Amino acid sequence: MIGRFLHSINLLLLTLILVVVLIVAGLYFWLNQDLPQLPKNLQQINLSLPTEIYSSDGERIKVLGERHPIALEDISLFFTKAIIAVEDSRFYRHSGIDHRGLVRAFLTNLRKKRIAQGGSTITQQLSKNLFFSFERNWVRKIKELLIAFQLEATFNKEQILEAYCNQIYFGSGAYGVEEAAQVYFKKRAKDLTLLQAALLAGLPNSPNNANPFSHYERAMERTKYVLSRMVSENLISVEESKTALQSNIDLANPRVESDPNLYFVDQVLEELERDYGKEFVHFGGLKILTTLDTRYQEFAFKGARNHLEALENKVIKERGAAPLQAALVAVENKSGAVRAMLGGRDYSFSQFNRAVSNNRLPGSSFKPFVYFTAMEELGYSPATVVIDEPLTIDIPGSEPWSPKNFDEEFAGNIVLKKALMKSINIISAKLLNEVGPEKVIRTARKFGIKSPLGKNLSLALGTSGLSAYEVASAYSVIANLGVYNEPYLIQHIEDFQGNRLFEHYYQGVQQFLPDSLFPLLNMMQGVIQRGTGRIVRRMGFKHPAAGKTGTTNDFKDAWFNGFTKDISASVWVGFDNNESMQTKSGKGLTGASAAAPIWVHFMQKALEGKNPVNFPVPEKIKFATVDVQTGYLAQEFSLETLQVAVKEDVDLSPPPALLGEQEPDETELLPDPTIIKNSQSTMPGNKNAVPNP
Repeated sequence: MIGRFLHSINLLLLTLILVVVLIVAGLYFWLNQDLPQLPKNLQQINLSLPTEIYSSDGERIKVLGERHPIALEDISLFFTKAIIAVEDSRFYRHSGIDHRGLVRAFLTNLRKKRIAQGGSTITQQLSKNLFFSFERNWVRKIKELLIAFQLEATFNKEQILEAYCNQIYFGSGAYGVEEAAQVYFKKRAKDLTLLQAALLAGLPNSPNNANPFSHYERAMERTKYVLSRMVSENLISVEESKTALQSNIDLANPRVESDPNLYFVDQVLEELERDYGKEFVHFGGLKILTTLDTRYQEFAFKGARNHLEALENKVIKERGAAPLQAALVAVENKSGAVRAMLGGRDYSFSQFNRAVSNNRLPGSSFKPFVYFTAMEELGYSPATVVIDEPLTIDIPGSEPWSPKNFDEEFAGNIVLKKALMKSINIISAKLLNEVGPEKVIRTARKFGIKSPLGKNLSLALGTSGLSAYEVASAYSVIANLGVYNEPYLIQHIEDFQGNRLFEHYYQGVQQFLPDSLFPLLNMMQGVIQRGTGRIVRRMGFKHPAAGKTGTTNDFKDAWFNGFTKDISASVWVGFDNNESMQTKSGKGLTGASAAAPIWVHFMQKALEGKNPVNFPVPEKIKFATVDVQTGYLAQEFSLETLQVAVKEDVDLSPPPALLGEQEPDETELLPDPTIIKNSQSTMPGNKNAVPNP
């Protein structure tokens, strides 16, 4: 009976083995046509085409995955032992697949219902890096297994190990162990010490998180783990491990290029890796055409560097303090293409990209969105009279808020355009208080602002962080008279055979009507002509332009954001530690003094040799010269006048009494209706003053 039972068990096992063989054979024949052909020599794989990133003007600005393969005998034996111990301890005992690791990974993936663990051997990892880097699914895993079998059947273990050591990514732009040894230790791979070899062997699993340049403690913990694995696998002794840990790692200084283009490149890689995965980007042999104009980038870099150096001599700084920093983003209005992105003054000093970071307050740069919301929601125009006066707003459940003007003075009755030109804080606070923060936030979203915005009254003064990237894009909507183009960095992507894998197609969205937005544009032209941004004209910039300055409390942030018909650019200046930019003369750096000169230098260079282009005027817009204090058409007795652009249905004519056409009767002896206080009433054709809260 026992014999028959054992016989049945053997038959069952043979049947299962036969079924597995048939399944594998079936899968092989099913997927065979999609499997790549192995080369005769694995060196041909190591020399596969790298991924190349190009600027819009055809300059190659970055190469990824460029390798320098070496023979196995030129690699330290310490490293080959370390990489086997930590990545595939049964490498010399399996035929491409480690069944134990595969079962463990299968159970983990089944439990988590996704590909969470690979359980891959060195052969499988080589297969994945060579051929199947573009997706993470079960079909790809099966293809990996089949290619792993082919690799094991075609090449010996030494050839596979050599190819793997030359292929893997170690972080810091290093592909292959030879380049990794140069980057981290400035030596050849054959000269690595045991401690250095263990550190490198720990990197491929997580090249960013365990990078010794940025996470030294984490890297050393990983190194200790690699050494413990080597001891467990009897590849080194306990004494050798202890001696290694007591030795000096001799880490080299980080090799960082001083290339201003790399801020832009880093952002491109972040987007690509997020959308397609790191393996696809770094091992795909792709050609990526970006929107960057390297000439514009050079203009931005030189303009920022020169002006920051001049400012450094004026600013009070503690000894050893970090230098002033700047960010600049330039967007092509008609398409949304980002033509320049400067994330700091020196990439080799700091790779932090300030151009896309939204941790800096925009100050008055945010006011155009507040003004436009009031014009849309309340029917205000640039000629609407508002009152600049001391203000206290009661806030339920909180202390009353009393915003202050920059110069701590009050202009009294003033038209809306002049208020924006002078960047009067109290007027912006009144407008937001009247329309409510929610409506202003809704408006900002339509301009493309994506950063979190606080639902509070101080939003009127720009107290929610934004990035230069989104401010430049939002201002381009004003330049486009209401058309929003999503900003983008990548024009198209090709594979190594020239096939187009991706192409950006832009199609603007008309978020606002042109005749609604043009009055705001004209108000912002006034900022440059006679307002807080008049330094732009004083520096000789003659192209038609509009913009807005921004300066935050204690001079911690300085902004200038402006645009011509074709280009919108945003510039920020400040200290990384949020220190005040106080000057030795006792003043502080403002958007006009710190950021605007950089903007002017950039725009002068970008538009050099180009004819000035005026902004198109919508048909339903009219221009008029008004009295700054009354908002009516200017008279000979007007003390100050200002040209405004308003919709054609706005009546700016003064009442007959002001024209002296008739004597007013008793019913007309009332306060001027254009400056009524504590009232929500309005006068047709000329909205009255913003009421006191």
